[in-house]
Amino acid sequence: MPMATYTVEIVVLPLPALLDPQGEAIQQALHRLGETAIRTVRAGRAFHLTVEAPSPEAALALAQTAAQKLLHNPIVETYHIKLLAPSPAV
Repeated sequence: MPMATYTVEIVVLPLPALLDPQGEAIQQALHRLGETAIRTVRAGRAFHLTVEAPSPEAALALAQTAAQKLLHNPIVETYHIKLLAPSPAV
């Protein structure tokens, strides 16, 4: 099966039950700037992976492995994965 190239996004955030001091600081700064409609902010990290795989499902599985083994700490973080789009053919 020929390989295609996919772009996958992994977003890592603090667990909802944990405090997020960075997110709280951002939310407070936004309020000082007059953006009072923004009630909460969760600060995290985003990773965009370019993956060669035979299918979108295989690309997502590779990203899942990367997230579980390296990109997040399951004790204090959660993550979600999204296929952004197949990359254009080269």
